[in-house]
Amino acid sequence: MASGFTMKGNPEMRARLKKFGSGMPTEIGRALFQESNIEATEVKKRTPVEYGDLRASVHVIGPFIQGRTIWCMIVCGGPAALYAIYVHEDLTAYHKVGQAKFLESVILESRAFMGARVTARISINRAMAGG
Repeated sequence: MASGFTMKGNPEMRARLKKFGSGMPTEIGRALFQESNIEATEVKKRTPVEYGDLRASVHVIGPFIQGRTIWCMIVCGGPAALYAIYVHEDLTAYHKVGQAKFLESVILESRAFMGARVTARISINRAMAGG
């Protein structure tokens, strides 16, 4: 006796899966942006402070979606704090508040957990949206 199964509504199921998949990059980007802002808060805590311009310049940009690649960037410096690279890279400088490698250290510490955090954030966002 041959066994098997048939799927009724195959075109409808394909359409639903395609619709689900097409929204995923945006959903992942939203979750990544939210998690990146948590990291930016930690970056601010580690940023050396003399006048506050450098700390105030820390922010997240993105998400950026290019094909199957999705990313956000935590940035600092710019016109308000042109010295950001110098402060970040000078391991010999003494800071009463903050540390060198204030951005890099946060990213290195979180990279092993970011995928799981983004996945959890997607679940939280869906639950809050009622879906």
